[in-house]
Amino acid sequence: MAVDGGTHLLSDLAGIGNGFRDNNAWLAAFTGNVFPSMFYVGDAFGSFNSWMRLITGALFALGCVWLTYPYLESSFAEFTREIEVKLQRVSLTQIEL
Repeated sequence: MAVDGGTHLLSDLAGIGNGFRDNNAWLAAFTGNVFPSMFYVGDAFGSFNSWMRLITGALFALGCVWLTYPYLESSFAEFTREIEVKLQRVSLTQIEL
């Protein structure tokens, strides 16, 4: 995500719509123009830029989940133990009544 955003930032320093990420001429040369011309230009759905944003965004989301899930799981496990203790106390109190 940082690479995608960083390259767009550097590209936009030339002026929005004038940088290397807007026309992706480097990608067209790299791939030998095997894709339709609309794939290389702009941010329309299906273009290289939209695919890179989708892929890097999905990878970032997966990374966030991978990073935070263990913390959430341990926190919820602790919360579950506390609730179970309280429920046991309540059930014991009701039995005594």
